[in-house]
Amino acid sequence: ASWADVVEETLRWDSPVSYFPFRYPIRDLDVDGTTIPAGTPVLAGYSAAGRDKAVHGEDAGRFDVTRPARADAVRSLSLGHGAHYCPGAPLSRLEATVALERLFARFPDLELAVPEADLPRHASFVGNSVRELPGRLSAPVRPGGTAG
Repeated sequence: ASWADVVEETLRWDSPVSYFPFRYPIRDLDVDGTTIPAGTPVLAGYSAAGRDKAVHGEDAGRFDVTRPARADAVRSLSLGHGAHYCPGAPLSRLEATVALERLFARFPDLELAVPEADLPRHASFVGNSVRELPGRLSAPVRPGGTAG
C-alpha cells in the first residue's frame, strides 16, 4: 500500500469531522421510511458513512490500507462532497501523504507510546481528535540511509 492509500483509509475510517453542523431540508424528505419535515435540523454523521457495509463491504468496520477503491462509490465524506466538498482537499491529502512518508522514512520504528484506547480525546461530538499523541521514536535515519 502507498502512503496515499494510508491517508485515504484513515479518512474513511475516522473522519476528522464526525458530524457536520446542522443542515435543513427545504422540502419534506423521506429517509428509509421516515419523513423528515422541511426545516427540521439534520445532523449528518460523516464518520458513519465510512463504515457503511453497502459501500465498503462486510469488513467496513476494519481498518485496511489495502482496501480497493470502488469506482461507483465515494470513498469517504471526510472532506465533504458535492457543493460542500472542501476546496483544500487535494492539498490536505498531499500534505498528509508527504508528511507520513517523510516521518516514517526518518523514524521507521515510530510507534504509539501508550495503548490507542488510552489516548486522551477531545470532549466534542463534532470532531475526532486527541489532545495528545505520544509517540516512541527510534534512532533517526539520516538522509544517506544511516541510523544515528
